[in-house]
Amino acid sequence: MDFKEVKVNAELGEKGVWINHDETTSFKIARLNNRNFQTKFNKFMQPYRRQFDAGKLSNEKQVEIMCKAMSETVLLDWKGLTDGGEPVEYSVEKAFEYLSMEGADEFRDLITSYAQDAETYREENIETDVKN
Repeated sequence: MDFKEVKVNAELGEKGVWINHDETTSFKIARLNNRNFQTKFNKFMQPYRRQFDAGKLSNEKQVEIMCKAMSETVLLDWKGLTDGGEPVEYSVEKAFEYLSMEGADEFRDLITSYAQDAETYREENIETDVKN
C-alpha cells in the first residue's frame, strides 16, 4: 500500500469541497472530525460531559450537540436546496434546523456520509475534478 492511498488533504477537510448531490443540488462539505469540528463539538459537549461519561445524556441531546457542531463546521454551504419546491438560502441556523429537525435522519446521514468519504478529500481527486 502506498501512503498516498490513505492520505487526505487536511486543509480541504477543514475548508470543505463542493459535492454534487444531483443535477441541481450541491453541498459544500468539510470532513467530519476535522479540527474545527472537534473543537466545536468538545465546546458544546463540555456542559454535559459528566452526564455523557455516566451514560445519562439523552440521545436527543447528543444528536442536538452533534448537529450544532456539524452545522458550524461540516455543512458549510449549499446550492439548489429546496423545501416544498421553494429555494432555501444557506445559513448556519438553517443548516442546524435541517440537520436536527424531527425526521431529518436521512438528511443528516447523507451529509455525514459525504463528510466521512475520505476519497473526497484526497488531493489527487480534487485536482482531477478541477481539470474536468
